[in-house]
Amino acid sequence: MRAFMKRRISPGFVPGAAARLGLLAALWMCAGRSAWPQTIYSADVIDGGYRDCSMSRNGTHAVVNFTVDFKAAAGNMAGKRFLSRGISVFGYDETGKPAAPVQMFVAINGTDSSIKRLVGDFLIAHAVPAYPRANWMNSQAFTANVRLEVFADTLNNWPALGVRAANVEEGVWSPVLASAGALYIGPGTQGCQIIDPAKPPPSPVTTEIKVTAPDWDLGELERGKETTRTFAADAQRLCFRYDAKYIEYDKYLISVSNHNGVAENKFLLANTEDGSETVPYALSLAGGGAPMALPSINGLPLTLGKSGRTCLTPTFKVWAGANIKGGDFDDVLTFTITTQP
Repeated sequence: MRAFMKRRISPGFVPGAAARLGLLAALWMCAGRSAWPQTIYSADVIDGGYRDCSMSRNGTHAVVNFTVDFKAAAGNMAGKRFLSRGISVFGYDETGKPAAPVQMFVAINGTDSSIKRLVGDFLIAHAVPAYPRANWMNSQAFTANVRLEVFADTLNNWPALGVRAANVEEGVWSPVLASAGALYIGPGTQGCQIIDPAKPPPSPVTTEIKVTAPDWDLGELERGKETTRTFAADAQRLCFRYDAKYIEYDKYLISVSNHNGVAENKFLLANTEDGSETVPYALSLAGGGAPMALPSINGLPLTLGKSGRTCLTPTFKVWAGANIKGGDFDDVLTFTITTQP
């Protein structure tokens, strides 16, 4: 009896992307680039998350639009007194670390803010008593349609922005950031993606992963014994090619399905003449992190290296029964790569 492994490749695709702005029209009260030393608080500032999110290009500027529902400020000020609603914005450097944009313009329901200030690694827009803004200083629950603009070159190092709704404290103007997290948005991101700004960001672009594999010929199988075949030559391995620029900012899973089904947690080779005659086998893959034993109910973690090419070495273990008929046996494997949520 002789066995063959065919393969079908299901290309995996991976999410992410973004943009930047500058000062279009608003009072700038921050001296140079020095941050104002302030304590940053968080509270239940908004009801739910962000919606109707989009980013577009307007000449030299990137324009972000979204909608957010502010809760009543009372009880959501971390014990502070309310002054204004706020919108904080941060970009990223080329390593994915937060970095404030140079300038920005922000409007709530058509009214721009009266000040932008650098606080830590973000800029925050809000209103102040000397330049009051009714839409910004509304302490009641309301729906805010937000328009944000930054210079497009803000996105040169990292094509995405983080945006976080806030309340601002009266007197010392300390921000109370929405505990719901930050909106992560760019030209390549999907919808209104919410992230934990304290963690490294996800990839800002969609990375296409191209998968190639040969047909594996398992050769002659001896009845009543286990047969092991490892395919270590480069041309025999399962390989992935991709743009490695942002590959470390997403975590990947590999999953495998097959044509003939699974029995007792083993794939099945089927006789090409009589499909009722089957031979169980298992597959393990080495080279993309910890060894991966398949089948697996859920996808297994896959580490993609920074070189732009990662190859896995397959090992097959096959158990041919002592009374199995002779003939050719085969199966078709489908490999799928996805990002972890």
